[in-house]
Amino acid sequence: MIRLLLIVIAVDAMRNIVENIYFGLLWGGNYGIFSEIFAQVLSQPSLLIIPKVLNVLAACCVLVLLVFRHLPDALLDKDRAESKLEETEQRFRMLVDSVREYAIYMLDLDGNITSWNAGAERIKGYKAEEAIGMNESVFYTVADRQSGAPALAIARARSEGHYETRAERVRKDGSTFWATIAVNAIYNTNDEIIGFAKVTKDITESHTAAKLLEYQAHHDQLTGLLNRSSLYGDMHSKLNADHEIGLAIFDLDGFKEINDTEGHIAGDRLLQQVAKRIVAQAGPSARVYRLGGDEFVVLDLGRDALALASTVERILRELEKEFVVAGVRQTIGASAGIAFASDEFDPEIILANADLALYDAKSAGGRRYAAFTPAMRAQAQARRSLDMQLHRAFENQEFVLHFQPQVRLEDSAIVGAEALLRWNHPEHGLIKPAAFIDALANSSVALECGRWILNEACQTLADWRARGLHDIRMGVNLFPAQFRDEQLERDITEALLAHSLPCELLEIEITENIALLHDEAIVAALHRLSSLGIKLAFDDFGTGYASLSCLTRYPLSRIKIDRSFIAPISGAGEAAEAAIVRPMTTMAHYLGLEVIAEGIETVEQVEFLRSLGCEEGQGYFYSEPVPGRIFEQLLSQEHLRAGAA
Repeated sequence: MIRLLLIVIAVDAMRNIVENIYFGLLWGGNYGIFSEIFAQVLSQPSLLIIPKVLNVLAACCVLVLLVFRHLPDALLDKDRAESKLEETEQRFRMLVDSVREYAIYMLDLDGNITSWNAGAERIKGYKAEEAIGMNESVFYTVADRQSGAPALAIARARSEGHYETRAERVRKDGSTFWATIAVNAIYNTNDEIIGFAKVTKDITESHTAAKLLEYQAHHDQLTGLLNRSSLYGDMHSKLNADHEIGLAIFDLDGFKEINDTEGHIAGDRLLQQVAKRIVAQAGPSARVYRLGGDEFVVLDLGRDALALASTVERILRELEKEFVVAGVRQTIGASAGIAFASDEFDPEIILANADLALYDAKSAGGRRYAAFTPAMRAQAQARRSLDMQLHRAFENQEFVLHFQPQVRLEDSAIVGAEALLRWNHPEHGLIKPAAFIDALANSSVALECGRWILNEACQTLADWRARGLHDIRMGVNLFPAQFRDEQLERDITEALLAHSLPCELLEIEITENIALLHDEAIVAALHRLSSLGIKLAFDDFGTGYASLSCLTRYPLSRIKIDRSFIAPISGAGEAAEAAIVRPMTTMAHYLGLEVIAEGIETVEQVEFLRSLGCEEGQGYFYSEPVPGRIFEQLLSQEHLRAGAA
């Protein structure tokens, strides 16, 4: 190209030189600068035409050069450019088609499809020949089309030029999928919109996973009910919207026993059935939640106290009906606490109030409901205060043991001692266990305190033996926390070893609240202790509905008949309680168990029990619980009497 341009310039330069020389000689001859002969010769018409001819020849030469040299090159360049452009377009289309994860297509101003890539074919199900020319509205759901969403999408693209969204779309086969959608307007050189480009990605899998995570964050996985997080969220929103809230919290009675005896799978299936029954009875205006374990909540809006109480009663009755789990019939019950609030209350306080009412219902025997009253909070505060005092009492060593003699009815000889806890309060003096023992049993210090009682009782018995007093057994009451602790067996054996006591001198007393745990680990541990020679007595026998079933379950050595059956017995023994004591004693003897009666206060009671063959007794008739030093004196006196005899 440069060579051609140089040739054209050279031709034009030669023409210019010749023409200027010619006219220069002609002008010089006319004005005497050169010889006149130049003027005469060059002024001839035949010669004057020569410059013009030269101009024409030069122009023709340039034209020929341009036509035969430049034009082919230009045409070749054009072909090359067009080929390159076509190649670029093919590469771009191949690139677009190779992106199979994305549906990339273009629309005209009316939403009709003008281009379609392989990714669009894979995701939406239409081939290019089917899709091109169709209106994009076919990809919208019926609800979206009815709401005018396709037209709104076009209007938004015109207005914003670019936007991104997430929506549900429809495939050719009618199935739906979730997609991220990026929309870009296409402009011409005049900055006018001539169409739209859309890029769509199928995110159904991640969308489903996100929805699942969201569902799991707000629902209980076992029952499908809403969870604690949802409860607090709903309570906040309803309170802020000036709704009156009625809330009932349910706790199952006897669920742990089924869970422990039948297994966790059966327990889970039972909870699922419980959830269905509560939902069925709660009514359309209520929402049901599972807080965890065997606790459920019913949140009701716009209902008065009587209506909610009626709903709670209906649910409690339904839960008392028989369940069938894996072919096994099961019976449980439930207790409930009710609380109400307006928007001035905090949701946590409302739930705490319902919890206090639930505690009151369970304390009253369970299988009932109670509504919150301010007095319950005062009682709870008193319990917390007492719990703090008990912690302080244990740390300050304010607890002491007293011992009550257990005597053989035949000859009134002391054969045992029951270690009983007392609180030597710095301000109120000696406090009996009735005022604090239940609170202590449920406190976090119960486990440590129980170990202290065990070791202190063993230490005292070891001291009596060291002083030469005759051997008696030591009865020790343990807290439920100790029976639930995996170290129970080790704690007992270590206490005996630490004080060099024979195993047969220790008797562990088990109460109904321990027996009702139905914990196989506890039963197994007690059997191992029994095999070592440690005694096991069932305390307060006859006061609970589960007592009889425990006589063969646990490795008992004796039963203790509760004082409530002994107190009414007169000399004649005709009281109803006496009629109960007789078969109790007979049954115990039939099972190979010894019997000890608690709460003996009169000689008539001693004579009646002796006539039944009751081996032992304890009560104020013989001695009230006394400090260890006084009990030691009782043993010493008996020791002296035995020596004198």
